[in-house]
Parts: sequence; C-alpha cells; structure tokens
Amino acid sequence: MRLLIHDASVLVDLAECGLLEKALDLPYKMETTDFVQHEIQEPEQAKHLAECIGRGAISIIKSTFEQIAEIAFLFSQSPSLSMPDCSVLFHAQNRKGIVLTGDSRLRKEARTKGLEVHGTLWILDLLVAQQLIDAVEAKEKLEFLMKSNPRLPKTKCSKLIESWLTNKAALAKCI
Repeated sequence: MRLLIHDASVLVDLAECGLLEKALDLPYKMETTDFVQHEIQEPEQAKHLAECIGRGAISIIKSTFEQIAEIAFLFSQSPSLSMPDCSVLFHAQNRKGIVLTGDSRLRKEARTKGLEVHGTLWILDLLVAQQLIDAVEAKEKLEFLMKSNPRLPKTKCSKLIESWLTNKAALAKCI
C-alpha cells in the first residue's frame, strides 16, 4: 500500500469541505507529521484530525531528536519552507512516501528531490474514480473550496469538474 504524507494545506482543505473522512478511505496509508499536527490550530480542523487519528485512519509520524536535527538542517537549507513543510519533505524522503500539499514551494522542493507530489485536486479526483463520491458531490465540494481557497488553480478546477460531469454523462448513456 502506497504511503501519502499530508501537509496542513490538504488536510485543511479536506476538513473544510467535509471530505477528510472519505479521503482516508482511499486505498493508501495516510500519515502526517507531528509538526503538521501542531500547525493545525483552528479548533474544528484540529478536532477532525484528532478524530481521524483516534480511529487509526491517519497516523502521526513522531520525529525523534535525531530526525528533528535533520529537519532543522533541511529548514536551514530551504528558507522558503516552514519547519512543518520540512518535516513532510524529510519523512517522505525517508519513508518513500508521496507528498500531499497545496504549497507551491513545498511542491517544487519535493519534485527537485525526486518525490511524487499531489494535492487536493488529485484526492478529489481519486474519490470520484474510487466511487467514494459522485461527480455532482465532487463538483459541489470543489466549488466550495474554490470560494474559500484562492490558491486553487481556477482553470484546472474547471477542467476537472467538466471531466467529472462528462464521464458521469457518458457512464449514464452506457447503462
């Protein structure tokens, strides 16, 4: 089973649109770091994360003292990244995980290090592909996120919505 290591942005997006629990049903091992866990301060988002941790749907990677020293070194070498970002990068490298982030700087750095990187849109698309949500629900959730999250690429979001609805229509014709 492939490992996905979340940063705060994807966890926040999924919690805000009410899809965090469904995303954790995808056929991946889901983890985040202790640094990211402490970064999530908004009470409702922190509550959602704690519930998911409590039921074992997402695991927290607890950094050792030695790992914290390496994360701090990575942070000193990557001034555009936060410590939580560096913790995701460090653990993804060491655990051969996929980085899940909406942060362009973390995406760029992860790709530079040869890591696979995805974000919220990829998760939404997987939820549709795995039939955990339908195209209409995905469209509604993405439109909600587009209003609350200006960093999402509008053109890519529109194309994704169109592909979901087109595939739904094509599937309906086959039945």
